Amino acid sequence: MNKDEAERCINIARRCISEGNTEKAEKFLKKSLALHESAAARDLLEGLNQTPPSTSSPSSPPSSSSPPSSSTASQSATSETRKRANAGGGGTDSSSGKEATADMISAVNKVKGKKDYYTILGCSKTATESDLKKAYRKLALALHPDKNCAPGANEAFKAVGNAYAVLSNSEKRARYDKYGLEDDSPSSSHRGHSHRYNRYYHDDEDISPEELFNMFFGGMQPNYRRGHRHTQFYSNYTRDQSTDANNASVISSLLQMSPLLLLILMSVLNSIFTEDPAWSYHRNGQYKVERATSWNSIRYYVKGDFTEKFTSQKILHLEYEIEKDYKQDLQIKCINNQRRKEQLMYQYRVTGNTRYRDYAESMDLASCKDYNNFKMPQYIRSNP
Repeated sequence: MNKDEAERCINIARRCISEGNTEKAEKFLKKSLALHESAAARDLLEGLNQTPPSTSSPSSPPSSSSPPSSSTASQSATSETRKRANAGGGGTDSSSGKEATADMISAVNKVKGKKDYYTILGCSKTATESDLKKAYRKLALALHPDKNCAPGANEAFKAVGNAYAVLSNSEKRARYDKYGLEDDSPSSSHRGHSHRYNRYYHDDEDISPEELFNMFFGGMQPNYRRGHRHTQFYSNYTRDQSTDANNASVISSLLQMSPLLLLILMSVLNSIFTEDPAWSYHRNGQYKVERATSWNSIRYYVKGDFTEKFTSQKILHLEYEIEKDYKQDLQIKCINNQRRKEQLMYQYRVTGNTRYRDYAESMDLASCKDYNNFKMPQYIRSNP
């Protein structure tokens, strides 16, 4: 943690050097060295110490009595220091490659220093489960360390996860509403507060905010390290997620099944009164004779009396429809594979888990190549 803060101080110092504010840059470089010794901070500080200090204020106009040589030397030294700063990478975060924006800092400040779980999530005590989910989703995405590089983002992310873990559990929420954290009274000590905090709300101490985030967004089960406690937390989580489905009545279940029953009935009636198709992609009891289309050699199977019922012109029309249907199947497979790959890459960007990326990159998209290379024959215009 100290190393990350030290890196941020170095980046701020580089930005100050590029702006010509060497005094502020020196302050942050010393702070960085106090947090974590690094060669980059030491080199920048030595460069500043070799720079002659400017005798005039940056905001005041240059005095007519000041010698030109002093101003030139100061500008030269500042230019040299700026080159060192730019060589080190500019004002970017060393771990994420980007600077903290005002929105990132604002998101951290909204959570920083707050203790009440409802206040952390920005919800009232009458908030529903849906309200809590929306609040957690918004804050967790804004504060996740992979997305937010502002100082304190990691602590704020953990605070949001702990708050949601308690308030999303009906039993823990009831205890919290009744007792609170009990650390605001003058007589309560830090040790006592920590004991009550763990005892009443966080028995499942192995569930980290990161694992809760993965469960919420990716549907991943956490690693089982302590058996009963960990399993109990996940069971409570999944039970809370399926509360609406468990409360459905028998009558509503029958009503929900009625469209399915109707579809089954219509399918049975349709199979009774509908003539069998003329061909099939697969060999079975009726379709035993193997054929191939005239253009792309798509294999299909027909009945024994196929050539007696179909003229050559009708067969051409039929094979055209077979190839058209085959190309549509390739398109559907291609779209499904692309969507699956996009979902895996999204989970990789959100969670940072490289397994999602590796699996997505290893996916076979041969169906997309086959679809793009598949050439349909010219449409047969004459009547069969």
